[in-house]
Amino acid sequence: MSNGDTLRVLELRPKTNYDAKLFKLKTGWTLRFKLVPLLYAKNVRVFTEYPLPGEPYKRGQLRELPWSCRTRQAVWDPDRFIDIQLDAAGPFRFVYTVGAEKDGPLEGSGYFVVDPQLGYSPDGITCVTYITKLLGPLAEWKARLQVAKESGYNMVHFTPLQQLGTSYSAYSISNQLRLDSAYLPGNYVHSDNTVTYTTRSGEQKQLSIESGLLEAWKIIKEMKSEWKMLSVVDMVWNHTSFDTPWLLQHPDAGYNLVNSPHLRPAYVLDVALVQFSREVAEGKWVQQGLQPEIRSEGDIENIKARLRDHVFPRLRLWEFFTVDIELITGNFRTQVYHLNGGTRPHREGRLKVIQDPQYRRLRSSVDPNQVLELYNVEWPGAVCFEERIQHCCDVLTSELNRLNQEAMDRLQGQLHKALEAIAGTIRFRFLASNGPHIAKVTEKEGLVPRYFCVLGSGQDLHWQDVESQKGEYVLAHNGWVMNADPLANFAVEGSHVYLERALIVWDDSIKLRYGDGPKDSPFLWDHMTRYTQQMAWMFDGFRLDNCHNTPINVAEGLLDAAREVKPQLYLIAELFTSGEDKDSYFVNKLGINSLIREAMVAGIPYDLGRLVYYYGGKPVASFFPSPSGSILKPSVTHAMFMDATHDNEPGNIQTRCVYDALPTTAIVSIACCGVGSCRGYDELVPHTIHVVGERRCYGRWHVATPPNGTNHNSVVHKTTGIIEAKSVLNALHYDLAVQGFNQVYVDQVSDNIVAVTRHSPSTHQSVILMAHTAFKSPPSHIIPTEERPCTGYSHVPPLSVQGVVQEIILEARLMDKVSKPDFIKDPSYISGLTAHMLDMRTRISVESSKMCHMGHSRGKNSEVVFTDFCPGSVIVFRVELFPEACAAVQFIRSFLKKDTNTCDGSNLRDKLEDICSKLSLLDLNYVLYRCDSEERDEGKGGGVYNVPGAGDMVYCGIQGVVSMVTGIRDNNDLGHPLCDNLRSGDWLPSYIVNRLGTRQSTRPAIVTAVHTSLITSALKQMGRFVSEGTSLVQRLALGSVQMFGMSRSAILPSPLPGVTIAGSLAAGLPHFSTGFMRCWGRDTFVALRGLLLSTSRYEDARNSILSFAACLRHGLLPNLLSGGSSPRYNCRDTCWWWLQSVQDFCKMAPNGCDILHCEVRKLFANDDTQADFDRTDTVTLASVMQDILQKHVAGIKFRERGAGHSIDKDMTAPGFNVSAGVDLHTGFVYGGSVHNCGTWMDKMGESVLAGNKGVPATARDGSAVELVGLCFSTVSWLAKMSKQGVFPYSGVSLASSQASSPTLTYADWSRLIKDNFEAHFWIPNDRSIASEKEGLEAPYIHRTGIYKDSFGATKRYCDFQLRPNFPIAMVVAPELFTPENAWCALTKVKELLLGPLGMKTLDPNDQVYNGYYFNFSDSTNFNTARGFSYHQGPEWVWVIGFFLRARIMFAHYNGVSLDEALAEAHSVLSAHAQALVDSPWCGLPELTNRDGAECPDSCPVQAWSMGCVLEVLCDMQQVK
Repeated sequence: MSNGDTLRVLELRPKTNYDAKLFKLKTGWTLRFKLVPLLYAKNVRVFTEYPLPGEPYKRGQLRELPWSCRTRQAVWDPDRFIDIQLDAAGPFRFVYTVGAEKDGPLEGSGYFVVDPQLGYSPDGITCVTYITKLLGPLAEWKARLQVAKESGYNMVHFTPLQQLGTSYSAYSISNQLRLDSAYLPGNYVHSDNTVTYTTRSGEQKQLSIESGLLEAWKIIKEMKSEWKMLSVVDMVWNHTSFDTPWLLQHPDAGYNLVNSPHLRPAYVLDVALVQFSREVAEGKWVQQGLQPEIRSEGDIENIKARLRDHVFPRLRLWEFFTVDIELITGNFRTQVYHLNGGTRPHREGRLKVIQDPQYRRLRSSVDPNQVLELYNVEWPGAVCFEERIQHCCDVLTSELNRLNQEAMDRLQGQLHKALEAIAGTIRFRFLASNGPHIAKVTEKEGLVPRYFCVLGSGQDLHWQDVESQKGEYVLAHNGWVMNADPLANFAVEGSHVYLERALIVWDDSIKLRYGDGPKDSPFLWDHMTRYTQQMAWMFDGFRLDNCHNTPINVAEGLLDAAREVKPQLYLIAELFTSGEDKDSYFVNKLGINSLIREAMVAGIPYDLGRLVYYYGGKPVASFFPSPSGSILKPSVTHAMFMDATHDNEPGNIQTRCVYDALPTTAIVSIACCGVGSCRGYDELVPHTIHVVGERRCYGRWHVATPPNGTNHNSVVHKTTGIIEAKSVLNALHYDLAVQGFNQVYVDQVSDNIVAVTRHSPSTHQSVILMAHTAFKSPPSHIIPTEERPCTGYSHVPPLSVQGVVQEIILEARLMDKVSKPDFIKDPSYISGLTAHMLDMRTRISVESSKMCHMGHSRGKNSEVVFTDFCPGSVIVFRVELFPEACAAVQFIRSFLKKDTNTCDGSNLRDKLEDICSKLSLLDLNYVLYRCDSEERDEGKGGGVYNVPGAGDMVYCGIQGVVSMVTGIRDNNDLGHPLCDNLRSGDWLPSYIVNRLGTRQSTRPAIVTAVHTSLITSALKQMGRFVSEGTSLVQRLALGSVQMFGMSRSAILPSPLPGVTIAGSLAAGLPHFSTGFMRCWGRDTFVALRGLLLSTSRYEDARNSILSFAACLRHGLLPNLLSGGSSPRYNCRDTCWWWLQSVQDFCKMAPNGCDILHCEVRKLFANDDTQADFDRTDTVTLASVMQDILQKHVAGIKFRERGAGHSIDKDMTAPGFNVSAGVDLHTGFVYGGSVHNCGTWMDKMGESVLAGNKGVPATARDGSAVELVGLCFSTVSWLAKMSKQGVFPYSGVSLASSQASSPTLTYADWSRLIKDNFEAHFWIPNDRSIASEKEGLEAPYIHRTGIYKDSFGATKRYCDFQLRPNFPIAMVVAPELFTPENAWCALTKVKELLLGPLGMKTLDPNDQVYNGYYFNFSDSTNFNTARGFSYHQGPEWVWVIGFFLRARIMFAHYNGVSLDEALAEAHSVLSAHAQALVDSPWCGLPELTNRDGAECPDSCPVQAWSMGCVLEVLCDMQQVK
């Protein structure tokens, strides 16, 4: 079993695609796949790309993962799981299917990404970017890289090391396999060397690498070994320099006019723009008002007009997309002649232009066969063949002209876009404030950059050669497209980027063409794979430059090759997509570990704080992971949060101000993620260090201020810029990650002040940064100087902290020097501003601070008052809780981790478990559960806890808290009202403590009670079936703890004087929880086998049986018990369910038959007396049973005591007359009338408005099928018990008027029922046979192939209604049923009545069916008003248990294997398993509305629902 801290559980859900969701994991963790309950019964097969230990990774190669389970068949184990120990880094796909076949239906798929082991936590990385070409010769690299070390960085990001192209852009490589010669001595001789690497699978392999690269690697290796610094390098896969030598041998590696002929029109346009620019530069358009100098928008508009009206038309670009009309009509005429003048059948349709795949002028076409079919037709009035054919050609010509015009219109739209793009480019290059400000158009600086390059000669092709083989040397440049789909390749056919001039082009680089795989460009794939593997061998990781424009298949293939060389490869990416889902797609496919995020995108300080919160860590006070492992939730990609990248102006000094450099970098540094910067930021370089144009070198590290005579700009030391402060911030960033300060809180103190807290959940220490940003230059009087270091700026709200400020880690700001030298750009070295100096102190007390002092303490809070906190200031505090709070926190944490002993040496957790083990199940009912009405019933003023904004908890006990917390914890929803309630005060803990303290037996659990331990204690007390059962069994079994508890207003009557019965079973919560509505006889004994017997609660089951036995009256047992003082005997079925429970007790309880001899006092001396709780006369339980049976045979007929509105406000007078008996011709028990309802379907009409008041919705008088089954079960069992001498009675006495024999033995009674059952209840499947069988009642037949719901009902059609009651009889009395008939009927029930959670209570085709129950909704609708439809369609849960048990019982008689039957049951029960997980009440409802819809008037947890479903699992356990 894995540690909960490192175990992450990925829940597999039905029909779910996780491909765009990011699941991040760490090497060394365990990933566990688990099924949500809805899937547990399905044969789910899980496959993954994750390799076995020691095996190589192969993308797309899936292997099946074996389930770990506890049951015989994994497919039915709801707790089965798959664990993967994660030791390999990268992205790994998983899929899961349903079915036995490997290629079964796909149920879901996704990826998980495992971070590599770097030696540093990803959140502790501090990375700095170096533009490699500015490091100078290799001999000087270490001195320049040492600046990063001394500044506290632990990772260096290098731009490419390879040979750069002529443009000298840092990203335009001309030779991917060789170090740039600028780094090496002029006489250096290059050679190839072989190095060795170890693959993921442990295999040793060799790699060829150029010697210059090896020299660079030695420096990188020394950085790692001596300075403990990691390294990453940019990978440039999208393009190569235009002067790359191998392009001449392999021009197919780029997009040229031969392999990509769709680019031909764009190339013609590009050449025309070059020629036009040349003409403008030469002054050939001066007379038209176009000067070489572009000075205004008017000049741009003039250029657009000349291009639109003069240049573009001459190109005749439409010819690349249009058809040759004369050629097509000529061919058409010829084809018609070949047909000898015959015509083809005319068909509907229109011609479409078929684009010429080679994009030759006027070579597009149309389908010639379609032309003949559409246009070779007869024309009325044509006098001869020639006139007809000419008419056909004329019509065809007209259609072709229309098609050509459509193509020309499309082209015109594209050229309009191109014209606007050209204008925008010219505007940026010549006029924009942020552009290059080109002075005038020249041969070198044209109006727009080139989109294409001609290899070799560099001479553009003549227009006649554009369609020739020479076009293979015309290659497209690379670039990027604003707001483009990152998954779309803008260079392939179908994209119009080049024609529409939408590309922001890099005219020194050629876009590389990989195709769909190595077969499309073998050389390129091989070459770039070598380049990639060499870099993987040299560096710890990659930064994917321009990742969003890298084809996914290319990046996948090359990264797989890289990870073969470096299995623990760290991957950073520059990725600009349209949203998180797209980000996650790239991250999942490529295994990206961190994405570049830029602080410079923040327009205001608030946005900067928001970025810290979004990218960095969990919120403060986040929930601990579950002991059983955290549920793996989709996450945001880990950030590499940069104060500035090499694409930004360092420090953004130009757009903000120099004083903001420190606050911004401090805010970034405090973020709980990887952080970074670029070389130059810390040195306060006030301009962009351009990746193309910059050629000066960085300064070298010098320990102190350099001596006179040294160019001060050539060296860097700790007093340069903000380096000294940055080294402290970088060290702090690393320490916070190592020490587990992984929680973050961001507070926008004011418009310009941001406070960020990093918190350690293990020590409850915090580090708080306050930063006063300076996005705008502050007034001079609040800028500190050497002469005036104190500004007195105190307009800052005080900082209130919980605890003690231990120290100030750092306080710093920039101040102006007395002499403020102007910045002069050094011609040889990159240098920063020198007019400012750092005012800084570290590791000081608050008393030593120059920025703040301690204010007054307020309770548990300390207050920091700021006395001089001007813009540009930063201060970092270390805060700890007060000592007593620290001790309490450590006590709680050590207790939860089970690693600390109490003062007496007893382990705290063991002590808790000892306490819990001493709590009875009744105690646990109180500690864990009890709904509001149960609590209030105790009379001590209690009730459930109310959370403002969230409402009442469902239980008063700890489960109420857990139910509310579970969803909050899984989603870490700290904004939930419960979290606010806990933050605001101790009310909830006080509620729990005070509540438990009211009970002596639970008082020890006040402080140490933990939900898991309490649940474990409860389960241990309920037998092996439960304690060793599945989670589904255990959740259902806990229903017995939920429902069985003490209730002051619903105490079971004592069966013997001096005996107190502890606890009673609530029918449902919260509606049936107290008073006379709590204890229903029927509900108690329907639920008893499941909730009390299968859970080994034999004493509680025995007490319930005996207690109800004491209330025998009229031969019946009460339905509503009312403590025995005023019970109601208004139902016919309680006694039969009670008798079945006695039978079940005898069979399931140890020495169960002893109960038959238990003495029970009769509270009622006779049927007409009041209850006498002082009676001492007793009888045996067996005699009570005999009395029930004897009275039924003799006939029961009485009027309820107190009949009238005082006991039932809705029933009419005749309804209070109760009758029951046994038909001695059939043996069937019968009873009831149309005025009452004596079975479980007991809804009495309540609506005056609808006219159903006093009308039973479901009278079910006569012989109800389940009662006949229960009667048979009882008498047939008693016959056996009597024969064995266990039961003292062999039958019942008959009056002389009833039969010739004075006795009806139980054996005879059971035979009588069996002989008559099928004949009277079965409706044959063949309607004609059924009609003949039923005779005069045949018109009532609605369904065939079923069993009647009753026999002998007053309203005879009711007998024939399809309801879910006969499966009950099947379970308790299977001998009554012919197996074939039983299976047929059960199949009908499955098809017609089975719902997601329950069974429809009436045939959906019945005229009074209504699947919805709303008890308080009144209307004029007789069938639904005031819940009249209670049992006329809504889906009740408890009966599904009997249905499933019957299916299992009769399956093998009908050719269905046991495994098939069990699989069906598990499939149905998966919905119940899910409902138990989802329910805050932790239970199954009384009923649902149609198709499983929630019923608001249902009890959310019902005893018989829980019990009957648990019985199914109990039966399945036994048959298995």
